[in-house]
Amino acid sequence: MKIKRLIILLLILILSPCIILAAELPSDMVRIQSGCFIMGTNNKYLYEDDDDNAREKPAHKVCLDEFYIDRFEVTQRKWDAVMQINRSVFHEPEQPITHIDWHEARKYCKTVGRRLPTEAEWEYSARAGSQTRFPWGDEVNDDYLWYASNSSREPSNVGKKKPNKWGLYDMIGGVWEWVEDWFSLNYYEKSPTKNPKGPTQQSFRVIRGNSWMSEEQHLRVTSRHRGMSDPTDTYWVGVRCAMSP
Repeated sequence: MKIKRLIILLLILILSPCIILAAELPSDMVRIQSGCFIMGTNNKYLYEDDDDNAREKPAHKVCLDEFYIDRFEVTQRKWDAVMQINRSVFHEPEQPITHIDWHEARKYCKTVGRRLPTEAEWEYSARAGSQTRFPWGDEVNDDYLWYASNSSREPSNVGKKKPNKWGLYDMIGGVWEWVEDWFSLNYYEKSPTKNPKGPTQQSFRVIRGNSWMSEEQHLRVTSRHRGMSDPTDTYWVGVRCAMSP
């Protein structure tokens, strides 16, 4: 009887490993089910440099396979456990890591057995089923995010605000987050529907999510920047990892 059960278990692992592995989802990650959503926006907004938001247009349909994503931004405690350099201006173990470049973000995720999310995966996770300016609606709500008007002049510890409906914290505000994709101003005009991976090689990678330094008028789930991680006030860039089933 034991041999028969072992054979069945081996067949399940070979033919459908996700059935077994699904039970091993790390406690600090959230399973994001496959599905479709409308990415980007057709609404008009401005960026900090008064540039319009053509880079967020047009709103377009995207469909994604299931994936996992970190519940929180990577903390300095987790970063310091596997990485040698910490250039964060403030050094607190439960604050998100900041001032990292894309290669460092990617290396960290790979070191812990994960990967960077694609830009589409990031926005799908951040929206949590919504199509509004924020996951919770169209107005800024201090219960959900850290930004210029309510931050204490430094990044706050992760997970102190309410999560979105899918259990993810600090997707808007907190710190900017690296994603896998190259940045292109007009990629949305030609993005494929199924599991988009971003354009071919460009000059910059994408950062998403705004930060604790962002002003209210610039906050939104669709905001996207060319990633230049440096010590300026604007680019407090950290990371949140993803994983495939």
